[in-house]
Amino acid sequence: MKNLILVLFTCIFVFGCGNTHSSAKSGYVQLQYDVDSKGKTENIQVIKSQPEGIFDDAAVRALSKWKYNPKIADGKPVKQLGLKVQLDF
Repeated sequence: MKNLILVLFTCIFVFGCGNTHSSAKSGYVQLQYDVDSKGKTENIQVIKSQPEGIFDDAAVRALSKWKYNPKIADGKPVKQLGLKVQLDF
């Protein structure tokens, strides 16, 4: 019985610690994008990321879901170009 408890404890410790280490990464992604006249993001491009390539896809997916109130010029909604944002992970 003691051996079984020791084996279970060892497995939980080894596998639990391994998962914690990999999920503890942090970084950022800088993006450039446009907002169309309906307030949707488009033309999303990664400008810089650290660590490179790790969070890029997640950042692009997240930004693609953002919605804005469109900019109004002369009483009409207009497209905004070259906006930038940094997403921290």
